[in-house]
Amino acid sequence: MGLRRFLWRATGIGHRIDTVKNIVEEGSIVKGVKKTIKEDFCEDNPVTAHIYNVGKFDGKKDGYVQASKEYEAKLLEQADLFLKQTKDFQKERDAYEELLKEYEVAIAELEEKANRTEQENQLLQLLLLKERQLKKLVS
Repeated sequence: MGLRRFLWRATGIGHRIDTVKNIVEEGSIVKGVKKTIKEDFCEDNPVTAHIYNVGKFDGKKDGYVQASKEYEAKLLEQADLFLKQTKDFQKERDAYEELLKEYEVAIAELEEKANRTEQENQLLQLLLLKERQLKKLVS
């Protein structure tokens, strides 16, 4: 990359060695030779290297801007999803609290009743058990 590689490749043998390395890295003769030529004219040539590096830097900036936009969109999407989940949770919590109130009312009615039948006693026991289980979910 740069002047040092330019001088290495100017020896001829260095150019051949680097070409063979590029062929092996790319897995194809055509791709390896193209990579060597690109390096020779874009990166190693003292005249065009500066222009190439400026373009390369601009490309990095453009890539950064694009990645930032994608990240921002993803972050906003996640915020929307979180807010939706919060609303869903609030609805479920309200339904849960309403269910507990219904249990408490039914239990209170059965406990206040003076003469309960065996069936009502079993229902009371079942309601108390379910209420405890529901309250255990919260704690």
